[in-house]
Amino acid sequence: MTTRKLFCISVSFAFFLMACSPTVSTRPTSPVPAAKTLRKPLPVYKSAPSQESYFKYTLGYQAELEGRWDEALKYYREASGLDPASPYLKVQIGSILLKKGKVKEATSLVEKITKQYPEYLPALKLLGQLYNGRKMKEKAIEVYRKIIELDPGYTDAYLFIGVLYASEQQYDKAISTLKQLLSRKPDSIMAIYYIASVYFDSKDFDNAEKYFKKALEVKSDFDAAYFNLGVISEARKETDKAVEYYKKALQLNPHNLQARERLSRLYIKEEKYNEAIAELENMSRQLPRNIEIHMRLGLLYLDSNDYDKAVKEFRIVIEARPDEVSTRYYLSLTLEMLKQYDSAIEELKKLLDLDSRNLNALLHLAYLYAEKGKYGEAAKIYDEILSIGKKPQYFVYKAMNYLKMKDIDAAEKTLKEGLKNFPDDDELYFNLAVVYEKRDNFDEMVRLLEKTLSINPEHADALNYLGYSYAEKGIKLDTALKLVRKALSLKPDSGYILDSLGWVYYKLGRFEDSLKELQRAVQIINNDPVIYDHLGDAYLKLGKQDEALESYRKALLYHDKEEGIKEKLQDKIKRLTH
Repeated sequence: MTTRKLFCISVSFAFFLMACSPTVSTRPTSPVPAAKTLRKPLPVYKSAPSQESYFKYTLGYQAELEGRWDEALKYYREASGLDPASPYLKVQIGSILLKKGKVKEATSLVEKITKQYPEYLPALKLLGQLYNGRKMKEKAIEVYRKIIELDPGYTDAYLFIGVLYASEQQYDKAISTLKQLLSRKPDSIMAIYYIASVYFDSKDFDNAEKYFKKALEVKSDFDAAYFNLGVISEARKETDKAVEYYKKALQLNPHNLQARERLSRLYIKEEKYNEAIAELENMSRQLPRNIEIHMRLGLLYLDSNDYDKAVKEFRIVIEARPDEVSTRYYLSLTLEMLKQYDSAIEELKKLLDLDSRNLNALLHLAYLYAEKGKYGEAAKIYDEILSIGKKPQYFVYKAMNYLKMKDIDAAEKTLKEGLKNFPDDDELYFNLAVVYEKRDNFDEMVRLLEKTLSINPEHADALNYLGYSYAEKGIKLDTALKLVRKALSLKPDSGYILDSLGWVYYKLGRFEDSLKELQRAVQIINNDPVIYDHLGDAYLKLGKQDEALESYRKALLYHDKEEGIKEKLQDKIKRLTH
């Protein structure tokens, strides 16, 4: 797809493009409208060329038009040999040498021409271009100043000098030169635009904004000016204004990919993912092979829970970059969200073939094995993780995996090994307390929870666990209430802590308060059998048997989440229905 060339905010980069274009014959190219050429079709320092010289010249000119540069060079040299006094033919030779990439040879030739014919403008223009292309900026400026002396109407020279100064961060000289051009041509859109760009490069956003807006007064459909005003607004953190400027630029030029790129990033920053996706999808249609766009689309689809589309985008990226680890990781996450666990595991294994010590991939793989009930495989992965590096949470993950395997001894051993390495870690003590609760060792569980809280007094789960455990035993209920309330202050939206609070109230005989908190708990967690069981008990204490029966029946739907609760619920339902 053909796209319109975009203006770049960096004037130095813009000038580099101007100076290095190989399509120039006798003067530097520019994005600005060219001044009327001074090149003539015949040599200018001889009254009349020989017939043979003119014939060779025309053959060379035709070859140049058709891109046959070797032939053009041959014919121009033959013509110059027949007419050695013509600087024009020598400039033509220099132009072809530049096109062929023989920059040094071209420079040497054109320098000789300007020494012999110091006021010959086509040679000076080509020499200025050559000096700039070779980053001989001082010499280039000197040449362009001479051109201005000879031909003040050649306004491109002002632009070139201004941009050269700007590339050297001599911003005052750049602006002064460009304003000289503006005084000669008040409506010069490019003079105005470059002045604005120089102000922007020098971080003078106020003046940059002024001149970009002035450019729009001259040319109202100048999308580059709107784009740069958007960049200025973005730098000022004026997001809404930036968005409007970028949208205006895109209305004028839908192919302004810089504006679309920046707009998509602002939408992401504002968490307007649908709008960001729309912009990136548009970019992807224009640049279907741009892998970065596919990657960003994949991530946005993942964040927006559009997992099928995310998978497609990530697979496009992987096809282009099969060794890219991060993309396979995101693909595995997406496949997991789709509950395609086997495919997710396959991608993680491919990732690990590329990077066998990738901890994120190993942790995720262990998690997926556990989700599939392959606890033995998960345990092996946790061993591999701990062989790479030890962190408290790795011991906790491994221990919790053993608990799912109902291997309490292995879980206890793992957590104690973790405490040898990290003797002051609150999470290790807390999870070891959970292990002792499963062993029905109440005193040791309490001791470990108290140890946890001595390390971290605001460990909400330990506060809740200890408070709930006291309530279950029917002891230290005032202490239990304080513990659970503190836990709730730390995690006010926790359904489990609300359940604990409701249960403490129940044990205190405050059944109305108990019912209120338990009803709040089931609004947050509506699939936990213990919470519904507690709710049924509270209803029953308040004489609401129908509501109690309904709660017990809901609890029974989820009995598989709590070992041993099924029989207790069936007994309660039986007593209420007979």
